[in-house]
Amino acid sequence: MGFDLSNYETVEQRLVRWWAAYPNGRVYTCMMNYTGDACVFYCELYADKEDKVPVATGYAEEIKSDRGVNATSFVENCETSAIGRAIANCPLQAPASGPRPSRNEMQKVERLSTSPQEHTPSGAFATPKQIGYIKKLAKDAGLDDLGLLELIQRELNSDEAVLELLKSHEASKVIGALR
Repeated sequence: MGFDLSNYETVEQRLVRWWAAYPNGRVYTCMMNYTGDACVFYCELYADKEDKVPVATGYAEEIKSDRGVNATSFVENCETSAIGRAIANCPLQAPASGPRPSRNEMQKVERLSTSPQEHTPSGAFATPKQIGYIKKLAKDAGLDDLGLLELIQRELNSDEAVLELLKSHEASKVIGALR
C-alpha cells in the first residue's frame, strides 16, 4: 500500500469540524440512483439552515460487495462518503486539514486493492429507540456531539464508530457506559 491511513481524516472528524464552523448549518443528502447492487448519493452543505444556495456539494458511489462494510451497509456508506466529499469541496477543507480524500475513501481504495478477507456480519443495526435513548443519556450526562462520539469510539475501541451506524449490540454497550 502506498499511503498511510493515519494521514487521512475520517468523515466523522470532518463533520465535527463542519458543525463547529457552521453550528446553524444544514446537511442535505439525496439518493440519486439505486440499482440494488449500487447507489449514488448527492450531498449539499448550507452554512445556515435558511440559505438557499449550498456552500458545497459532493457525490459518492458505492457498490454492494460480498465482504466488508459494503456487504451489509453500502447505502449508508455511500451517504457518508457523499457528505465527506461535500466537506472536502467546501471552504472549510483547507490544505492544513490534510489530504482531500477522506480516510473512508482511502479505506475503499485499500479494500479494492487487497485480496478478499473473511467477513462475518455482526448483527442488526441499532433501533431508533436505542439511538434516541443514547442521545437522551448523553444529554443528561452533559455530553455534546463530540463528547458522545468520543465516548462511543472509546467504548467500542474503534475510531470509525459513529452513533448512526451502531449495531444493536454496540448500542447496548454504549447505553451501559452512559448509565
